[in-house]
Amino acid sequence: MNNNSPISTWHLHITGQVQGVGFRPTVYRIAQEYSLVGHVKNTADGLHVIFNASKALAESVRDEICKNSLPSLAIITGTQFKELSKQEFDSFKIIHENDHSTPNLILTPDVAICEDCSKELSDDSDRRSAYAFNSCSQCGPRYSIVTDLPYDRVNTKMDPFDMCPSCEAEYNFPSDRRYYAQTISCPNCAIGLKFYRSGAEMLSADNQDILDKVPLLWEDGKIIAIKGIGGFLLTCDASNKDVIKRLRKLKHRPKKPLAVMYPDLESLEVYDISQEAEQMLTSHISPIVLIPKVQNLNIAKGVCDGQDSIGVMLPNAPIFQVLLNTFKRKIIATSGNISNAPIAYTDEDAFEQLSEIADYILTNERDIVVPQDDSVIKFSEVHN
Repeated sequence: MNNNSPISTWHLHITGQVQGVGFRPTVYRIAQEYSLVGHVKNTADGLHVIFNASKALAESVRDEICKNSLPSLAIITGTQFKELSKQEFDSFKIIHENDHSTPNLILTPDVAICEDCSKELSDDSDRRSAYAFNSCSQCGPRYSIVTDLPYDRVNTKMDPFDMCPSCEAEYNFPSDRRYYAQTISCPNCAIGLKFYRSGAEMLSADNQDILDKVPLLWEDGKIIAIKGIGGFLLTCDASNKDVIKRLRKLKHRPKKPLAVMYPDLESLEVYDISQEAEQMLTSHISPIVLIPKVQNLNIAKGVCDGQDSIGVMLPNAPIFQVLLNTFKRKIIATSGNISNAPIAYTDEDAFEQLSEIADYILTNERDIVVPQDDSVIKFSEVHN
């Protein structure tokens, strides 16, 4: 590479699924590695990187950003790379600007809890141990909490929550995986849980007390509506045929199979799961996956009677992982609604629609903007 070649200003414009995927922090780290000056910013039409470099270095930086170091959640649908009139910069920065133009990009979907955040939940030495809203730049809600674009904390339902000094330090430290993670929080600046008896009678607003109560109530055969990332799920002990029968009657769902949430992949070893199904279960999508039932398996009556498959899923949100880490067995996790009605996603919806189904309602202080139900995946055999 010719280091003596003239320095110009270059503009890299990237479109696609580029917001909420850790793209700006990735670009910032690359800029530090290459000793670049300039800036990166999100706008309504994608990601813009402007920097000074020789042509050869600029092309290497472009390839590093778009190919070699592409964030795992990013999807690029187009790039433009051009030379600009020379500009002067004194450093490389991430710029925040209010852009009220019409968005033209792919909005990032909600992302299931990642492996790193999952491990922290079970680490007693970590300050986010058993924290029901753990997330980082590679996981957590996106689409369900966005109120405007570009994807910055101020444009999400995380805006009301002030970061504690520890979270703020992580948010501003380039080498941390929570650098510019818009959903960052921890027990010191926690999103609060609220626990009600059906009918909106407040029972507790203490996060740890609530997380301790729920597994005991499942054990006692209770139905609990729990607010997840995209809406409420109706949950109960998947091995208790009596509570499943009661849930079906109250939900007006007499026959349609019910999804089952297992604590972890190891608890699914009793099934013959294909590699494709396993990859999908553990992916950032974390859908319900239909897998073949196993004969003589202890599945409670009423889960999927008369079916040759069962719909299984893993905890896609930290609150469910925390609860199942304690409960240590499978639960029914079905849409929080009466059959054929939209999923409940606000507290008001839950109190109005689910009080006649659930014995208890567990909600939280982070509002949902766009409700979403869980995806269902089935793999078909291909015969040659």
